[in-house]
Amino acid sequence: MNSAIRVNFIVEGQTEETFVRRILAESLAQCGVYVGGARCVETGRKPRKGLNIRKPGKQETIFRGGMPSYEKIKRDIHRWLDEDSKAYLTTMFDLYELSYDFPNYEAALKTQDPYLKIKILKDALKSEISNSRFVPYIQLHEFEGLLFSDVGVIDKVLKPYNEGSSLEELRRIREQFKTPEEINDGKETAPSKRILHLFKSYQKVTNGYQIAQEIGIDVIRNECPHFNEWQVNLGRLAIYR
Repeated sequence: MNSAIRVNFIVEGQTEETFVRRILAESLAQCGVYVGGARCVETGRKPRKGLNIRKPGKQETIFRGGMPSYEKIKRDIHRWLDEDSKAYLTTMFDLYELSYDFPNYEAALKTQDPYLKIKILKDALKSEISNSRFVPYIQLHEFEGLLFSDVGVIDKVLKPYNEGSSLEELRRIREQFKTPEEINDGKETAPSKRILHLFKSYQKVTNGYQIAQEIGIDVIRNECPHFNEWQVNLGRLAIYR
């Protein structure tokens, strides 16, 4: 019988945090893996003074969201591994605009194969963190790539807020690539930029989660092999614990 385990998630932004809490949590629970917590990567701390019955005196305000330097990412990963020593920890960061000081970043840039690029970065991160409870994941190329798993849903959700359907344009984009994950990461051709070009009102935090929820995790896993591999690996934690 699978033994239940907990996995914490450090993610890039609020959209990914909502996606983990409301979509991945339900899916992973079915195989005995429970989301212990999900939070955006810590970007900084600022000392503050205030009175608190339980914690009087000097305290800190913690800032989260976005992708800071690698050193801050590394510090945040180690901090949570130390804070919760009984849980696994995974990440959900976008390859798109990943910090240039990420380990093996230059080596990864030299390959044209997007999946090999991710493997180089993931292996380097795992080696740097060096903790058996750490399961690194970097999204190819960004969260919106997952949404191209079903372009009909993108169009259905966004067209009421725009000037009409862009389904044919979405289909043409999708047909250019073997998988949604391979939609490239150029400044104007990243998945999010392509959606914004067709639907000016697209809001990542609200619309992104809504589209992903309507597509469903099974369709996303079927269309996105790298994402599916991550989910398989997390599910196996309960089996081989």
